[in-house]
Amino acid sequence: MRVRESPRARAARIVVWRDGLIEIVVPRRASDAEIDRLLERHRAWIAKRTTISTQLGLDRSGVVWRDLEPIPIEMARPSGAAVARLRAGRLVVGDAPGPEVHDAIERWYRREARRLITESAEREAARLGLAFQTIAIRDQQTRWGSCSRRGTLSFNWRLAIAPRDVREYVVIHELCHLRELNHSKAFWQLVAIAMPSWKEHKRWLSEHGAELQAYTIEWPPQPSAARSS
Repeated sequence: MRVRESPRARAARIVVWRDGLIEIVVPRRASDAEIDRLLERHRAWIAKRTTISTQLGLDRSGVVWRDLEPIPIEMARPSGAAVARLRAGRLVVGDAPGPEVHDAIERWYRREARRLITESAEREAARLGLAFQTIAIRDQQTRWGSCSRRGTLSFNWRLAIAPRDVREYVVIHELCHLRELNHSKAFWQLVAIAMPSWKEHKRWLSEHGAELQAYTIEWPPQPSAARSS
């Protein structure tokens, strides 16, 4: 998926090319929130016109994912609230109506993303002599991360699912924007110095990013998914 600004565009539109690439054409200065709302409104339409690869196997039933490794979900006794906690290699969720379980699992994903990304950002910022203000974890539809002029770094919670090195690449990418708030040659030189293997991880996102972005929490598990696990 890519976003392209067009000086001729009066309104945002979605183009699905024959190779499956989704292109969002937007007027200049369109915000991320506007793009996200457009994608949400047309999610079903996009799904009908694209075939998402399942190479990563993220449609497996009854598990959550961290660092691309499956973690079994275990339902606890009814507790009046659906709270997800990691215990002994399992994600234990208080038994509750389906929507509450879904929300509890997403909250767990967001906590894990914040923990993993904060650890990485603090370590890499210290190593590179950079300083950020805050970290935000979002449900971004078009980006893995972003950096504001005020030093706020925002990341997609689905990065908790990605391999560690890929997540580290995204973190370093956004940290480098603290010095170069663009994608100029100077910016990519900074990335290469900070992480010489960056092209490998960027390539992984190009190959598997659509599948990762399409990941949704299915609860209760779909019967068809259960049979394929």
